[in-house]
Amino acid sequence: MTREALRLLDLPWDLVLEILSRVPATSLGRLSFTCKRWNALFKDHEFIKKHLDKAAKQCMVLMSGNSRKVYSMNVNLDGIHDNFVDPQTLLNLKDFHSPKQFNIYNIFHCDGLLLCITWGVRLVVWNPCTGQIRWIPFCGRYKDHTEFALGYENNKSCQTYKILRSSWDFYAAQPQDVDCGIYDFESHSWKDLNDVFPKNCRKLLSKAVSLKGNIYWVANKNDEEDFLLSFDFSTEKYRCLSISFSSVDGDFVPTTLSVVKEERLAVLYSSYSHPTKIEIWMTAHDKIDQARLVSWSKFLSLELDENNPQIDLSTDITFFIDEEKKAAVLCDVEYFNKRDTGMVYIVGEDNRFMKIPVGTNSSGPVIYNYVPSLVQIQQGGVMTRERKRKNRH
Repeated sequence: MTREALRLLDLPWDLVLEILSRVPATSLGRLSFTCKRWNALFKDHEFIKKHLDKAAKQCMVLMSGNSRKVYSMNVNLDGIHDNFVDPQTLLNLKDFHSPKQFNIYNIFHCDGLLLCITWGVRLVVWNPCTGQIRWIPFCGRYKDHTEFALGYENNKSCQTYKILRSSWDFYAAQPQDVDCGIYDFESHSWKDLNDVFPKNCRKLLSKAVSLKGNIYWVANKNDEEDFLLSFDFSTEKYRCLSISFSSVDGDFVPTTLSVVKEERLAVLYSSYSHPTKIEIWMTAHDKIDQARLVSWSKFLSLELDENNPQIDLSTDITFFIDEEKKAAVLCDVEYFNKRDTGMVYIVGEDNRFMKIPVGTNSSGPVIYNYVPSLVQIQQGGVMTRERKRKNRH
């Protein structure tokens, strides 16, 4: 036990709770071995909820690719203003030490929990901060393309985590060809959602992100209008929100979404004409789950002129932003030196732009905003023989 921990034990318990509720999650994870009372406290739902509200957010960036490994990414955004710096020195990747049995293909993040999709199309939920894992039973209702997203119900005192499955055929003629299902951590079972996907939604254009329990995508309505599509686990319904800005040029299209400090959404617009233009917009407040009309404000704009290399952004691009540094980091795949190469782009004000190769990838690397937390993974009850039978159908 450290000297600091011993001092805390001498304080009144209420004061200890206040202090610990402000300590970063990764530090509390190490303190859990200090004494049994603290170990029990860090698993208490009321304390976890208080900690989520009061502790400073430890935003980390994770990157995955075809190497089947997950890395933590550190980017020196101050270096973008140095015209003589070697871009390669601005990026540092470290092994995130994910369990070897995961064999991770894709990741989805929500509240410090990582929903990992393996190369064998198995699902496992993992909290790297606490070490907890939970394997999710197989669901056979897959089509050509299947995506999974992790969220929770907002209408309960204790958050009930759930997984949304969206499956569709690439050449589906009708939007209702999207099959949806939900996995409930409490009941330990899947159920189908019938006729819930919006009939005027032609396709999902971006990867999904989770914010305050709800899931969000950029989607297309009747092959004409792009909009923000959300799914609420509390109502099990979809909702369409506007992402049209009068100041955005006609050839700009919304490409992908990102979550900012677990509070707001950001959308990246890119032009399909040359020279390439990029704009990033953020929601103006953190109440998007309660708003009927969503207000947006421009965060950053960039035009790649003759002084910057041209890039063609794909729909698989991912990004995160740093509000204080007024910069963004984009991750995509680019045809470079006669092969598909994973590329990290650092962009900032005054058309600042750098690109850094990060290895050969056919599908490109993906970056995720990860905020460590003490959130406990619900383990559920023992499955009955009848429930196992239903899960196979």
